[in-house]
Amino acid sequence: MKTLELLRKPLELSQFKKRSALESDCSTFINHDLLVTENGVPRILYKKLDIDTAALLHAVRKIKYEKNTRTTGLVTESAIFGYNPRNVIRKDFCSATSMAYNHPSEHALIANFGRELSRLYQEYFPDIFNTHAGFVDEKISPDWKIKDTPFTSGIVNRNNPLKYHFDAGNVKNVLSNMVVLKKDVQGGGLACPEFDLLFECANNTVMLFDGQQILHGVTPIHKTSPNAFRYSVVYYTLLQMWQCLPIGDEIARIRKIHTQRERNRAAGKVDSSQLAKDV
Repeated sequence: MKTLELLRKPLELSQFKKRSALESDCSTFINHDLLVTENGVPRILYKKLDIDTAALLHAVRKIKYEKNTRTTGLVTESAIFGYNPRNVIRKDFCSATSMAYNHPSEHALIANFGRELSRLYQEYFPDIFNTHAGFVDEKISPDWKIKDTPFTSGIVNRNNPLKYHFDAGNVKNVLSNMVVLKKDVQGGGLACPEFDLLFECANNTVMLFDGQQILHGVTPIHKTSPNAFRYSVVYYTLLQMWQCLPIGDEIARIRKIHTQRERNRAAGKVDSSQLAKDV
């Protein structure tokens, strides 16, 4: 494994955030295994996998994707897996994602692949991995954890040229783990302009990095055949999952809340904020 020691260069973030990533934004193209360090601390791992990803590819090609329009106007296709925290307005209880119910076999394959990435995480970033796993073991119930990993959740992106951004909502100072599956596509690399590096993101490659602290974006995706695709499967730990009770207690909690809401309705005590929660 080659190691490259770099320091982040200062950027005028307003020139990058929420705009499309371009190959010209970075002067160094990476298409080989590399560990990037900063002041001797490992920051980014790019590595070609030496394990079979056929089952993972089968799973991501069968699941259902939703089209979303981001605030930047970019239309994306994605599907989330693992577990969701509470959302007071829409769903005031912790739960598995819809993929677990609608595509249980594929969900299991995608979630279980996180074990392979966890091994790389522990090997190349032992200190960060131990911090990450320790936080999860201490703060998050095993009911909301992808088994044998420090992750709670993840997302599958299909052909998404994501604009420059910082990730949000994850546990701080730990790493997200991403695997890319790709066929007949030019472009679709991951640009990290602070390090002046563009990673190829070839088929069967992984990247481990802190997406909350490292600006990143996906360069334009150019399909060269009707069957072309670029999937990125990203594993992470949502900070809000620490609020989730064990499943039995979570069920009891939401039943109690629903019972109280019905009593309030019967007594004519429903206010506008309560109605918002029930919509």
